[in-house]
Amino acid sequence: MTTRKVHASNPIVLPDSLKSVKPKRVAVVAGTTTLALAGTYAYLQNVWWKDQQSTFKIDHDMDYRYAKNMDKAAHFIGGAMSADLFGVAFEWSGVQRKNALLYGGIAGTAIQAFIEVKDAYAPTYGFSFGDLGAGAAGSFWPLLQYHVPATRALQIKLSYYKHDDYYYQQFPYAQLIDDYMNQTYWVSASVNDWLPGGSKVEKLWPDFLSVCGGWGVANDLNLYYTGQNLEVNKGKGSFEYYVSIDIDWRKIIKQNTAFKRVLTYSLNHVKLPLPTLQLGPQTKGYWAFW
Repeated sequence: MTTRKVHASNPIVLPDSLKSVKPKRVAVVAGTTTLALAGTYAYLQNVWWKDQQSTFKIDHDMDYRYAKNMDKAAHFIGGAMSADLFGVAFEWSGVQRKNALLYGGIAGTAIQAFIEVKDAYAPTYGFSFGDLGAGAAGSFWPLLQYHVPATRALQIKLSYYKHDDYYYQQFPYAQLIDDYMNQTYWVSASVNDWLPGGSKVEKLWPDFLSVCGGWGVANDLNLYYTGQNLEVNKGKGSFEYYVSIDIDWRKIIKQNTAFKRVLTYSLNHVKLPLPTLQLGPQTKGYWAFW
């Protein structure tokens, strides 16, 4: 009697980028992300989209005059922040860093696209290619920094302080997220990252100290927020320009755990209230500006 030889089926061969993936951590990330997105959706549904339905429309005009396009900076930094968090989460799950940042960019862009689709059905908004483009650029900014070392010295930051109450006086249901008169956006550069190693300046300049330039809109943007003559006043207002110093938390916090990396990225997206010089539309100094 001959014995039949049974061959085991060939095992599934995973690509190198997935061999180290940890299923339990993937489940944690998926669950946490689902809860976070559901909570965000519920918030936006109540703030922006509640009881608002219309046909799908694309905004080709007014969106590009709204708040002097400061909202595009908001979309960019929102995309960068979400991509950073997704990237850390994917990497914690075992995905290689460059792939984690790629997936983070895709996830961040998908969120931005979903918001634009919802806006397209709201009567006072519309699908904005400018908003989507800014959000997508921000979502892939961390991936660009991974592949282009010279860009790693740059950090995109946000600060907020209620310098002007006008917006809230005009609109009882005003939201901080739309209060562009009191928001300032910054590009911060870690000086020593660009200096030649061993140079006198590099030795004297504190490694954690950055220089940054900021911009915002002055309170004469009130012409838009009045809601009167909306079509005429939309986009009016003056830009404000600032130079300041700031802290690069990557040079202080050792990023040897996922928590420390999330903490570092979060802190590095917030501009601290430090000495600042305003360059326009008037020149003015502040011991601490936020």
